[in-house]
Amino acid sequence: MGARYAQHFLANRHAAERIGAEVGAGPADAVLEIGPGKGAITGLLLAARRVVVVEIDEKWAQLLRQRYAGANPNLTVVNADFLEFDLNSLNADGPFKVVGNLPYNLTSPILRKLSEWSGWSVATVMVQKEVGDRLCARVGTPDYGALTAGMNLTCLAERVFDLSQKSFDPPPKVESSVVRLRRRDRPLFDDVGRVQRIIQAAFQQRRKTIENSLSHGLGFEKAAVRSALEELALDPGLRAERLSTEDFIRVTRRLLPSC
Repeated sequence: MGARYAQHFLANRHAAERIGAEVGAGPADAVLEIGPGKGAITGLLLAARRVVVVEIDEKWAQLLRQRYAGANPNLTVVNADFLEFDLNSLNADGPFKVVGNLPYNLTSPILRKLSEWSGWSVATVMVQKEVGDRLCARVGTPDYGALTAGMNLTCLAERVFDLSQKSFDPPPKVESSVVRLRRRDRPLFDDVGRVQRIIQAAFQQRRKTIENSLSHGLGFEKAAVRSALEELALDPGLRAERLSTEDFIRVTRRLLPSC
């Protein structure tokens, strides 16, 4: 994806090869690439038994077909918006290894969509360094937030390496990080959406106490929220970044019990 879609093309061949090695696409693998653009990484994935690339820009999708598809029947180029693409249509060929250079302005919704899909095992993604910091943050640190706690419901994150602005064309104004996400065998909680509602409410006003943010975000009386937190041995005066994903699950069970 180009400037029209707020994307920066990976132009560092060494970085592309390193990412390709991290993905490790082999004859037994199925690979999904998000936003391949000009195909800096695509050509390094073709040893896999199946490669699906989802590219929103028709120009680049056509380029990829011309460059690779004819000689590689295992490659499928999908010209579509990833956020609208039906990932469940791929389930029969999974689990997939995922790789992508995620557009900065769409990183969070793309990661949330990926988190909700069970058809993948590991993802190697390029994101803004600030997002990488958030994905890998520990509880209680300034970078820990809704994205950290929410993604932790379904996967574990680790930083692989960082990339300078010069690695992209056009160069972004910020550094980037390559992050590996490993999907858990099963989510920490069966109803991920219910916990996400609690997490989003908690961090919506992160400077406020958890009692105030949950009360405001959920439309609950403060007394009810305070009572629930105290029953869980959680200090109502804490801020959201002090609660682990497991804490949010406990709060969910208490404040949003299943019907």
